[in-house]
Amino acid sequence: GAWTLPRAKTLVSPLPGPKNRAAMSGGHLSKDFFELIKSIGECKSKQEEDKILAAEVATLRQRFTEQLSPKKMKEAVVRMMYAEMLGHNADFGHIHAVNMSQQTNLIAKRVGYLASTVCLHSGHELTTLLVNTMRRDLKSTNHVEVCATLVAIPKLVNLETLPALMDPVCALLDHPSEVVRKKAVMALHRFCQLQPSSAADLSEKLRRVLCDKDPAVMGASLYILHEGAEADPKAHKDLVPSYVSILKQVTEHRLPSSFDYHRMPAPWIQIKLLKLMATLGTADQRASEGMYEVLLDVLRRADTGINIGYAIIYEAVRTITAIFPNIQLLETAASHISRFVSSDNHNLKYLGIKALAGIVQVNQKYALEHQLVVVDCLEDPDETLKRKTLDLLYRMTNAGNVVFVVDKLISHLRETSDDAFRASLTERITQLAERYAPDNSWFIRTMNGVFELGGELVRPDVAHNLMRLIAEGSGEDDEADMALRRFAAATYYSMLDRPILPDILVCVICWVLGEYGYLIGGGVALEDVVDKLVDAVERQFDAPSTRCWVVVAITKLVAQLGAMPAQVAEVCGKYKQSSQVLLSKYCSELEGLAAEVGTMHAALPTDASCEDLEVDPALGFLDAYVAEALSRGAQPYLAPGERPDELDVGGSISAAGGAHGGGGGGGGGGGGGGGGGG
Repeated sequence: GAWTLPRAKTLVSPLPGPKNRAAMSGGHLSKDFFELIKSIGECKSKQEEDKILAAEVATLRQRFTEQLSPKKMKEAVVRMMYAEMLGHNADFGHIHAVNMSQQTNLIAKRVGYLASTVCLHSGHELTTLLVNTMRRDLKSTNHVEVCATLVAIPKLVNLETLPALMDPVCALLDHPSEVVRKKAVMALHRFCQLQPSSAADLSEKLRRVLCDKDPAVMGASLYILHEGAEADPKAHKDLVPSYVSILKQVTEHRLPSSFDYHRMPAPWIQIKLLKLMATLGTADQRASEGMYEVLLDVLRRADTGINIGYAIIYEAVRTITAIFPNIQLLETAASHISRFVSSDNHNLKYLGIKALAGIVQVNQKYALEHQLVVVDCLEDPDETLKRKTLDLLYRMTNAGNVVFVVDKLISHLRETSDDAFRASLTERITQLAERYAPDNSWFIRTMNGVFELGGELVRPDVAHNLMRLIAEGSGEDDEADMALRRFAAATYYSMLDRPILPDILVCVICWVLGEYGYLIGGGVALEDVVDKLVDAVERQFDAPSTRCWVVVAITKLVAQLGAMPAQVAEVCGKYKQSSQVLLSKYCSELEGLAAEVGTMHAALPTDASCEDLEVDPALGFLDAYVAEALSRGAQPYLAPGERPDELDVGGSISAAGGAHGGGGGGGGGGGGGGGGGG
């Protein structure tokens, strides 16, 4: 059944009596220990602190070898714990902490358990010595003793000791003290994390704990139930009405005032309940419909203008975007979040951007009205906020607002100097332009801007996609495709006059002018295009291969002209002897093809970039050449496996020969690749 609240009660700690006042003032400490703590607090450097603690550890090592009274032993263990917390090894005192936890004196036992929790870990060899003590203390009639044990268990338990402690801890779920019940639930939470299979066995017990009369016990159970719901939502669907009922009671201030934080009723219980609802309401209309009313109430009551209220609103919005969509809820959530985004507080802005990103995933229209405010967040000096804003803008963009958003992003790309942010902007602009471009000419202009502003950050495949678009067009309207090519050729011809161009843009320009330079019009002849490309050869490039693109473009235009101009011959003569193998190769090919104009026309036809190439994998056109060589006494080619044994001089040389043979084949392929490049 649903959890219902008992009559409100106020949890009040007892007023400190004479003994408690002494404890609070440090009167139970020795003067020596008091001076130690004081000197550490007054240290001006880490080195000074380390010096004091090193001396303290040496003193403790000696002291533990002596016969100490119970009071002095307790202080020594506390001092040892203090040294460990400040990063100094005092493992010689660990066994004394374990021994102290086994004493009958309550104060000593609590100090022993606390020191064991601080100094040991679950895999420590001494933890096994504590198991029987823990089992005995869990059955104690003194709830303080039980609590001390339950505090230590989550830190020290492991898979080997868990079975011995499971039943005693489960039995404490029915303990009369609410503090014990709460700590027992927390220990079981740790058990389930160590051994997830145990959660199924505890299911019924945890459901009963959810109905515990004490809100603190109920609140502790939400954490373990949430993990169970995430692992198996279907098994927890029947608890949705209970969670809704509990959340309703919490928001109506039916919990004791001791659970309030800045007058907000049990905010962390509210947040955990909202997370549970988000998990159980995902893609489940029936479960979600029962949540709508209470979620609206949470949003309304949490809007108090304080930080904890904002935290609840944010979590409520996350829940609303996770469960089955509801128009009224989404509109209300968007209106609340808009105030976050427009706030002067960076943290609120960040939460607002994250929440809007969740709303956009459900439906863009609820966030589009805030896009101007979101764009302004890109100008914020906070780097984390800028990255989140960029991600949100990317999700908010559609075919209707892509021009506006991309223009804003390009302006930020122009102004920012942060390399990481520039890389993110470049990537996002490219993706948006490829996905939502209103027309091809806008896409070309946008990509030109991206190439210019973020050239070295643009992926090579982006340039290839642009070339493919210009070559293939839409495929639906030949006249429109030809107009696109004319626009691209004219645009890139004029761009060659700019003094600085990134390499990737030069490659695109050269390819377009080589293929479609004849379409420029406006009185621009092919000779003019060649002149500009000849000038471009002399530019300084970051990548050696970029100059090859210029030479290949010149080669294509020479094929269309039918003759090689003098300035082109000079370029060939200059770079034919280049140490860059590809550049030398392309210049030699240009010279050779220019001498055979007919062959050059056949090898480099005009506007044939999209035509399929017919390739003869058997290289049949070489048959006559091979036959003539054989008739003159040349030896026929033998594959490595067919060669006589006397030709195989050792395995390594044979392998090398195979590698060289493969290299030869690769060379043939390279020739084909060169033709393709041409």
